[in-house]
Amino acid sequence: MREHFIDIISFGSIFLVMAIYVFFVYYRKIKNEKFDWKKRISASPSLLVDEKVTSTSLLKDQSYSEQHFKSKLVRVEGLREWLQHGGITVSPSLFIAIFALVGLISGSIFYFILHLNGIISVLLGVGLSLMIPWILVLYLTSRQTNLFLNDFPTALDTMRRALRAGYSADRTMEMVAEQQAGLVGEVFRVITEKMRLGESAETVMAEMSNRLGINEFRMLSIVFILQRETGGSLAEAMESYAKIIRARTSLRKKIKALSAEVRVTAMILSAVPFFILGAVYITSPRYLDPLFFTERGNHLLLVGGAMLVVGIGIMFRMAYKEVY
Repeated sequence: MREHFIDIISFGSIFLVMAIYVFFVYYRKIKNEKFDWKKRISASPSLLVDEKVTSTSLLKDQSYSEQHFKSKLVRVEGLREWLQHGGITVSPSLFIAIFALVGLISGSIFYFILHLNGIISVLLGVGLSLMIPWILVLYLTSRQTNLFLNDFPTALDTMRRALRAGYSADRTMEMVAEQQAGLVGEVFRVITEKMRLGESAETVMAEMSNRLGINEFRMLSIVFILQRETGGSLAEAMESYAKIIRARTSLRKKIKALSAEVRVTAMILSAVPFFILGAVYITSPRYLDPLFFTERGNHLLLVGGAMLVVGIGIMFRMAYKEVY
């Protein structure tokens, strides 16, 4: 009876910590969305239903809560797009199958080789099968974004000069595809090839924006589509946009420099528990046997691991900030 009571307390503590974390993360998101909707309703006059339906302009379909335009550049977020953001070309079903196999192998190692409890082995296997692909895709997405943004200002300068010289927007993209190397050149080559095959610029730019998942390129797509809809000087718009991109790049570097101490502190604090555990295991191997080879110790290890994962997640969420 006492052992069952300990089990209930252990699993209850895990679910309580997770529920508090989820509530903390999503409550602020819902609160901000409600605030944005009230601000939008109070700031903008009401539109007729017919006007909303027949509107084809990007500006009239603007949604502040979702922070993107809906009419021409529909943002599609799914597993396939999430993988494409990191440059992963495998199908989603194969990706899921691979990491499900990784979780199965991990759980088998914990149960048959390390002789851990069955429930703990299953939970660790499921946790690894979810965490490893998430960390992998986040790392690859960050690398893809950095590679793109490093060469993107140069591509904008090429487009600005070409537009000033009198070239069309389509020819400007072709020049960037011919002259630019790396990821930026590959992106513009795909765009120009699809446009040559007869696809509309709106469709091509929307697909590439969803594939990359980079806000800077999405803003460039909106600039091009607005110019096609409303006209105007694209060269002046590109010049202003290039200044915005350089200012965002400078701000991103400044934030990275100012938050360097916080990020290093988060890394050190995350590594301390594992370092201490390894040091104790090396100096006194038998000291941790009750923690790994008894049922009560397994429950405590599970609770401590869950709290450690949540704490590390909160620290890194506070340390790493995005530029919006």
